[in-house]
Amino acid sequence: MKNLHKILFAALLFIGVNATAQDSTGLTGTPLKEAESTGENSPYLTKEWFRGLARDKTGKPYDGVLLNYDLTKDQVVYKNDSSAYVLGPEITEFNIPTGTELFTFKSGFPAAAGLTDKSYYRVLYDGTTKLLQHYKKSGTGTTEESLYILKGNKLNPIQLKDKNSFLKVLSDEKNKMQYVIKEENLEFDGADDVAKLLAEYDAYKAGRGGN
Repeated sequence: MKNLHKILFAALLFIGVNATAQDSTGLTGTPLKEAESTGENSPYLTKEWFRGLARDKTGKPYDGVLLNYDLTKDQVVYKNDSSAYVLGPEITEFNIPTGTELFTFKSGFPAAAGLTDKSYYRVLYDGTTKLLQHYKKSGTGTTEESLYILKGNKLNPIQLKDKNSFLKVLSDEKNKMQYVIKEENLEFDGADDVAKLLAEYDAYKAGRGGN
């Protein structure tokens, strides 16, 4: 009977170790049986793994960690040696610097259609208003990119090809925004132009005391 108890205890301990793992970074994640491919059909954001920073809901940083982002499952993954681990929803922000581009993702925003407050969005403009981008990769390998403007406590979906979709969100300063578009020659062929417009919107509102 004593031997049986020892066997059961060892089995439970083994299960516990395999359920979560913590390394020298202090991060705790669920082990992946095998790190998924970073080839053409990879679910990950980047083909290579880059050392970045993850931050939990208390604000605690975990720096210098090999990170990637699973676009199919909306999960943060980190690698330690040859093992990979999925981080839980306690991670509310992570940064992946590739050397040519900085990817900053955050969660905790109001839920949008088909998404939750645990969903991660790339932050393209981080002012009083925010420009956010959500990635979703399907089983066919196609990556869908959805843009949102966060204004107040509401996520508003926008389309680059539909200027009225974001002018409607900024309707309280529509005339001013149309002037900015003309003066800055904004064509909205990329998200950068929307970010510029939001920066002008925030600056104008701040200059008027938020009115």
